[in-house]
Amino acid sequence: MNSTVMRSRAVGVFGVALFAVAGCGGCEADGDGVAAPNPAAAPTDVRWQDFQGVALPRTAQGPRSITDGAAVDFDHSPPGAAVAAITHTVRLSVATDTQWAKVVAGEVVPGAARDEWSVNRLQLSITGSAAPEYAPRLLGYKITEYTDQVTAVDIYTEYSDGSKAVNHTTVEWFRQDWKLRLPDPDSTARPVESIDELPDDIVTLEAPQ
Repeated sequence: MNSTVMRSRAVGVFGVALFAVAGCGGCEADGDGVAAPNPAAAPTDVRWQDFQGVALPRTAQGPRSITDGAAVDFDHSPPGAAVAAITHTVRLSVATDTQWAKVVAGEVVPGAARDEWSVNRLQLSITGSAAPEYAPRLLGYKITEYTDQVTAVDIYTEYSDGSKAVNHTTVEWFRQDWKLRLPDPDSTARPVESIDELPDDIVTLEAPQ
């Protein structure tokens, strides 16, 4: 599989396609001494796990479990939301024909957008992993809006040809976990955009080469 095909597949799927914890990872005290979420806080205890040829982070903020093929159990915090957005977006994009239905069921907010994505996914076929030399590599992320119910996360990725892109994602706190909320079927917004340079203020989270 060449880099152009890999990128086209990813963009196509993305296009039709994120404080019940001990302590408060990703929080900082405000003037009254009350812990407030810090969108720039980085995940901790980061290690990397392969999924279909793509290195994904597994951190102290989640995912803590892979249940029926779905990566679940993220902290209700900014780092938890960011890692969930990355995890769900990539897994949804590269899951094989035998995996994607379980990934959708466990990692995506139900609704019209999820139904339409599933219909479109039936028209594709992914049967194997991306070759290591062509797999996209995660560079980092930026939370552009955070609430304890809905969080917007920009995910920055580099492809094998050196080009870079940003994927605009949203996760929702749904049934006590962060789930990916796919774009409305009628939306004209572009979920993936090419970029020339990375912003200076992203949370760096580079996958191994």
